[in-house]
Amino acid sequence: MIFKMTSPLRLRIILGEDDARKLILPAGTPVSIEDLCHTVKTSFGLQQDIRLQYQDEDFGNEFMNMSDVSEVKNKGTLKVIFLQSPQEENARTSQSQATESVSISSADTDDTEPISSSGSSPSSRHWVWPSVFTVPQFSYEAEFELEKANTACANGGTLLNPSPKLKSQILERLAEEIYKFKAYPTDNDLTDVAEALVKKHPCLREQGSFNGCYGWKISLKYKMANLRTKLRGLGCTEVTINSIKNKSGDNRQAAFNVKKPKRAEVNYCPHHPKGQTSESLEQERVAILSELTKRNNDSVVSAKMEKTFSYRRQEVLQGQPMVADFKSRWQALFTAREDTMVR
Repeated sequence: MIFKMTSPLRLRIILGEDDARKLILPAGTPVSIEDLCHTVKTSFGLQQDIRLQYQDEDFGNEFMNMSDVSEVKNKGTLKVIFLQSPQEENARTSQSQATESVSISSADTDDTEPISSSGSSPSSRHWVWPSVFTVPQFSYEAEFELEKANTACANGGTLLNPSPKLKSQILERLAEEIYKFKAYPTDNDLTDVAEALVKKHPCLREQGSFNGCYGWKISLKYKMANLRTKLRGLGCTEVTINSIKNKSGDNRQAAFNVKKPKRAEVNYCPHHPKGQTSESLEQERVAILSELTKRNNDSVVSAKMEKTFSYRRQEVLQGQPMVADFKSRWQALFTAREDTMVR
């Protein structure tokens, strides 16, 4: 571990809502954020990947993502943000369909139903938001232009003022990559992407921006909104569920009651499997009720339950059924076998 040769550094580290601890670094400030994160994890025995936030005086001491180790001040306060790993997500999603039964209520559809693997569609996801966002490869023309600009930036510090065409290509490619993980990225997610972009391509840093990439973050926010609008027009269930026409009369506002996945969810509102429609899956649902009356038929029931996951999920989110009604329609979900599969 490499440290700057300065006086000892005393820090207040916030690990949770009611968990703040003192950290003393006798050798002073580490030379990089990665070294500081490693020191925090080692000192407090943390296993998860983390990132750090500091209190920014320019914004009333609100916590901001740390982009440079110089933002660490003696007797300052740092906040630890725990990141979800792909391994943890796999453990969560292996719980299959049971969370679906406990998450249904007549008034709240913001449930935590896990993901079924049945049917693969372009919108299917297999990863949670990465701890470090990887900037994708752009078109050959864009990469060539950025390579030249990065060289000029390294030699003389010249920043690139991207043309509208180049900026559009960059934003569109980033939006596509973001959508692989989330249709509704948070403010911190977009900050991660913007910071990763200017880190990989220093020529794109913005003069006058407090972190060199604030403008990119705002542009990404609007680009993601435009992408969701396009997908809504194409009938993408994950975004059409939040369209105004799918909301009740009292809730017909774009920002009201937006349904989107929680932290551990991946495929929040999946499309139907290829070749299936709501009508054909309704027939499968009726067939499940018949199969439940037969003995030694667990494998058939399980296959049909997996096949109808998207249909059942959309019914929960859009219909907001009463538990009793839902139980009568999906009796297999409340059997001892389904409960055993989760355990």
